[in-house]
Amino acid sequence: MATRPGVAGVMFRALAEKQINVQMITTSQIKISVVVARKSARQALLAVHEAFALQIPPAIGSTAGRSDDRTAAKPAPDPFKLAARLVARLQRMEKLIIEGIDLDESQSRVTFGGLHDTPGVAAAMFDKLAEAGIVVDMIVQSAGRGKRSDITVTVPAADLERTVAVRATFPFAAAPPSSAARVAKLSVHGVGMKSHTGVAARIFRSLASAAIPIAMVSTSEACVNVVVDGAAGQNALATLQSEFADSIL
Repeated sequence: MATRPGVAGVMFRALAEKQINVQMITTSQIKISVVVARKSARQALLAVHEAFALQIPPAIGSTAGRSDDRTAAKPAPDPFKLAARLVARLQRMEKLIIEGIDLDESQSRVTFGGLHDTPGVAAAMFDKLAEAGIVVDMIVQSAGRGKRSDITVTVPAADLERTVAVRATFPFAAAPPSSAARVAKLSVHGVGMKSHTGVAARIFRSLASAAIPIAMVSTSEACVNVVVDGAAGQNALATLQSEFADSIL
């Protein structure tokens, strides 16, 4: 997910073709999450499954496709049931275990602001980024206001200028993006993250106590990512390692 350009674009394009507006976006190393209107939830899930052909069971060995191949006859799993089982499993975890706290100082941040909050805008943006061969790591879109929204991404520092230049190819009006040439991404990852309250609060509180502002946040079931100013990266890493010393393996 984190090393392939175009994955986000495929997802956003599938939603745009169904006229489903993306209200929020967040990413982690292994997934992209979006928020849509509740009434569009099932349609959105099915659209994304179809875009990535997830509804098609993979062929197994040389017997795939034979009339007596029982595995091919099995229906595709219900994505809602799979998600429910995953959440239930995570909620059963009792002990918080931090497997690691990673620091990535190789990225830059770019914010595309004042975008029309309508279906297709994110899809068109990420299509152009993919065409330019730019691998996007973190993506954060907050809830739009006044029919406008901002989308912020992190990209390899070597691609900063090209990412900013891609704005000129967008098929819609967009203000000049803002950017930061050097940022630091910190990832706190482990098991039991989702079922333990206060993990994010501990991260934010400890960084605040060290006077380190947070520029971006994204989460998943097993990881919390934060982006800070590049000059504060090492200090932020030491601060979080101290905060979670009791839980780190």
